[in-house]
Amino acid sequence: MKLIDCIKMAFSDLNKRKLRTSLTCFGIAIGTLLVIVMGGLGQGIQTISSDQIKQVDSFRTISIKNSGNDTKSKIVDVSNLNKFKNIQGVSEVTASINTTATEITLQNKSSKKVDINGNNLNFSIFTDGEKNEIKADKKKVAKYGSNPIIAGEILKQSNKDSILIGQSLLDKMEIKDYKNVIGNDIEIKVSFPEIEGVPQKNPLIIKSKIAGVVNRAFKSGGYTIIASDELASKIQDYYMNDSDYLNKHGYTNAQIEAKSMEEASPVNDSITKLGYKTQSNVSQANQMNNMLTIVKVLLTAAGVIVLLVASIGVINTMSMAVYEKTKSIGIMKAQGASRKNIRRMFIVQSGSLGFVGAASGTIVALIIGTVINKILVANKIGGFEAGMKIVDIRISTVLFTIIFTIVVAMIAGIIPARKAAKLNPIDSLRFE
Repeated sequence: MKLIDCIKMAFSDLNKRKLRTSLTCFGIAIGTLLVIVMGGLGQGIQTISSDQIKQVDSFRTISIKNSGNDTKSKIVDVSNLNKFKNIQGVSEVTASINTTATEITLQNKSSKKVDINGNNLNFSIFTDGEKNEIKADKKKVAKYGSNPIIAGEILKQSNKDSILIGQSLLDKMEIKDYKNVIGNDIEIKVSFPEIEGVPQKNPLIIKSKIAGVVNRAFKSGGYTIIASDELASKIQDYYMNDSDYLNKHGYTNAQIEAKSMEEASPVNDSITKLGYKTQSNVSQANQMNNMLTIVKVLLTAAGVIVLLVASIGVINTMSMAVYEKTKSIGIMKAQGASRKNIRRMFIVQSGSLGFVGAASGTIVALIIGTVINKILVANKIGGFEAGMKIVDIRISTVLFTIIFTIVVAMIAGIIPARKAAKLNPIDSLRFE
């Protein structure tokens, strides 16, 4: 008996027992529907979460803290900054020496204990990641704007003897006219506290000019001065009573920004291979993605369980079909049908039940998924926008579910099929 003949006979028999077939297919359809919808829901949650993670630029930023190692290879110096920049997948590199001024004086006003970040001006001061995060915060943009420099211009190698001053620091010094400070002289004083009985070291006085004012929305726009690494190195030389601080000790910290989330992990691995200890959110992002994958699997598993329960209905339905067709089986065997032919006939009929149930469940699942997505987008529930899908049903999920359902139904039909194949033809012909 050919396969096409088995399929025709299967659908003919199913059509004769409409109620029983409908009830069995309904159970299979529910299972299929749940597998597809739950899988789509898990996929949607994972996709939306992953997209949101990708928009958070801090997840593609890798930090290196220089702990003052005395091993030359561990120091973050200029040569290593160039190595970082040349790593495939790196978009930007920043590096700075963090130090402190005892006092600064501007327009006859002063402020004590001011943080100074001495940046390598051959690299970025403000990364795209930080700029993008500011732009994404609509409240900050509305209040402070999104430009890092609100007056003057950014530091370059051509004006490395100048400095940038934080907006918050100017406010603390009660200087509100930001544009008026551009080009003004600023005095940076570095000294040790006076200790009785200890010779006092002459203070270090650095004269500089203000090139620009940093927006308070940025990290360095607070109570901070941004200068060149040369200026910061000079201050550190004073504190350590040494010289050539930058070459001996390197930068306090460096930040490497990957071009994308996907490239962050390989970039991080490349940096660690150079002998550096890194700090990043890459592992956290990967852990979140793994957790979301587990959620997707658990949601899909709930539908699979229902589908497996529905397969019990297939066994019952096919067992009844064998009982009702006992005499027909005897006639077919008397005409030369083999056990293999009988077994195939009932397994194909089981698969047909699975196909009808799977097709029905798939159609309903697609309709439900589409309706849910449109309702969420139309009403902007949870911030959903056009193109976003909370139920993200993939073609691969649909095809896998249909094939899986048919296979489950066919496996469920093996027991009744084997029973039918083993029937004695003489006994079957006598059956009433």
